Amino acid sequence: MVTRTNAKILGIDHVTGTVDIGKNADLIIMEQNPLEHIEALSDIAMVMVKGNLIQTPSVTRIKEVDDVLYSVW
Repeated sequence: MVTRTNAKILGIDHVTGTVDIGKNADLIIMEQNPLEHIEALSDIAMVMVKGNLIQTPSVTRIKEVDDVLYSVW
């Protein structure tokens, strides 16, 4: 699951990166807007990967990534 720019860099923008007909339906749905509430990123309501709904999504935290993110936030 990648965004448009990352998909283009990886050369896979023809199958993913945007919501469009014929592309993989990769979506993360949150209850709150993560731009307004950063903690929303760890409170995921629904995940869809290649059109398949994941019923019990979970977030795996990586301490090193958290440290970097919190240092710039």
